[in-house]
Amino acid sequence: MTSRGIGLALAVLVAAGAARAESPRPEPARASVIARRGVRADGLTAAEQGRLLAGETISRPMVVAAGQTRWVGGVSYQVVRAAPAEVLAALGNVSELPQMLPRTKAARLVDVTRRGARVELTQGNQLVDTTYTLLMKRSGTGELRFRLDASRPHGIRDLWGYVRVRPLGPGQTLVTVAVALDVGPGLVRTLFEDRIQRVILDTPRQIRDYLEPRALARRDLPAGPPRL
Repeated sequence: MTSRGIGLALAVLVAAGAARAESPRPEPARASVIARRGVRADGLTAAEQGRLLAGETISRPMVVAAGQTRWVGGVSYQVVRAAPAEVLAALGNVSELPQMLPRTKAARLVDVTRRGARVELTQGNQLVDTTYTLLMKRSGTGELRFRLDASRPHGIRDLWGYVRVRPLGPGQTLVTVAVALDVGPGLVRTLFEDRIQRVILDTPRQIRDYLEPRALARRDLPAGPPRL
C-alpha cells in the first residue's frame, strides 16, 4: 500500500473511532460523570495523522473529578508494524505483559472464567508500587477490554479501559489505548498523579517498542522507521 493509501486508511479509521466516541463504556455508576466529560477522541488533524505515520504517539489526556473520585488517563494512538492478531495475541499472553505495560513488575494469571481472564499486576517504581487484579475480556475481533476486579485485594480505587486494534496496510496496525484510573486519595495521588498519567498515555509506544522487533524478525524485514 502506498503512503497516500495508508494515510487515507488512517484517516478513515480515526474518523470511525471519533464517531464511536473513543471511550471506555462505563458501568452505570460511572456513566453520569464520565459520559459527558470522560475519555474522548474528537478526531485527529492531518498534521497529527502525519505524526502517527512518522512513528509518534498521539494522546488525548483526561482528568475527571466527581466528589472524592478522580479519574486520570486518556486515549493514545500508535501505529505498530505488526498485524492486529499479533498485537492481541501478545496482550493475551500474561508472560509478555511486563514488557508491554509501563512500570509493570510482575503479571500473574489468576484464573479464566466465562466473565474473562483475571490477571494480577504489580506496578510501580523504586519508591512505590501497588498490586491489583484486572478482569480482561475480548470484545469482538479487535478489542480487549479490562476493568478492576474489586473482589480481590487492590491498591487503587478504580481502573477500566480498552485496547483496540485496526488493520492499517499490510503488517501494520493502528493501536488505540484508553484508560481511566483512580488511584484513590493520599500521597500517591498528590505526588505522582501527573507522572502516572504520562505513563498511561505512553502505553501504546511501549507496546510498539516491544512488538515491532519481534514481528519484523518473523517477516525478515529491516528495522527502522516505517517505509510507506
